[in-house]
Amino acid sequence: MKIVPTLDGVRAIAATGKYNVLPVSCEIFSDFTTPIETMKILKNVSTHCYMLESAQANETWGRYTFLSFDPKLEITCIDGEMKAGNLRVRTDNPSDYLCQIPADYKSPRFDYLPSFTGGLVGYFSYDYLGYSEPAVRCSAEDTEDFKDVDLMLFDKVIAFDHLRQKIVLIVNMPLDDVEVGYNKAVIELKQLAELCRNGEKKNEPGGRFPLYRFKSRCDGHEKRDQNGPCLHRQGGKRKHGYTVRHRVRNFHTGAGKENGGYLRRRNRGLSHYKAA
Repeated sequence: MKIVPTLDGVRAIAATGKYNVLPVSCEIFSDFTTPIETMKILKNVSTHCYMLESAQANETWGRYTFLSFDPKLEITCIDGEMKAGNLRVRTDNPSDYLCQIPADYKSPRFDYLPSFTGGLVGYFSYDYLGYSEPAVRCSAEDTEDFKDVDLMLFDKVIAFDHLRQKIVLIVNMPLDDVEVGYNKAVIELKQLAELCRNGEKKNEPGGRFPLYRFKSRCDGHEKRDQNGPCLHRQGGKRKHGYTVRHRVRNFHTGAGKENGGYLRRRNRGLSHYKAA
């Protein structure tokens, strides 16, 4: 298992003083598993994990599938009450705090790695716009308990490269103590490889797609009967299927990337990125 960069290479990069963290990586063949099977393993070892599919313009299938688990930090904000780990603050502008996090995790870019090597994963709800544009704030009752922002900071990434039929394992190491950080990253890479190969999968019952029936239309919105919830937004209130935007922020610049830009989902909860 070849690990890159080497310790000497990391020392040279750290000496420039430009970066706070650095992605150490290795590759293994992916012929023994799939992203779905790997996700089952991750859900068995962590209650916080995600899977992201990549896509490029005019392509049916993306090259990469990104997975991770066990975030370093969870950040949430609702109605101005922001939590970041053990820190709790009242703020009218959560962006001031959020922008500081990628700045503290600046890392170099390597051509041999995918564009996403770690960072913030989660969502910003439409209500988040109200912090910068108070005029659009809605006083309607929140029936779904969506947070205004819900993000997790991941420093490990499992990237399936479907083009090369390989799995790229990535661990971000801090550069304050290069030798200690590098040795720890190497150990974590070996643990990731072992987890992918031999980890125990979580047993989950098969799901069923719910069948909804609607009995009438009113003002352009379907009304629900007793057999299922309405799937549209009505009266300014958030209902089942309320669409939120999910965004990935990379360690490199903190900006949305091609393989981790906005993804639209219709889902009641967060089961696709935060395991129950």
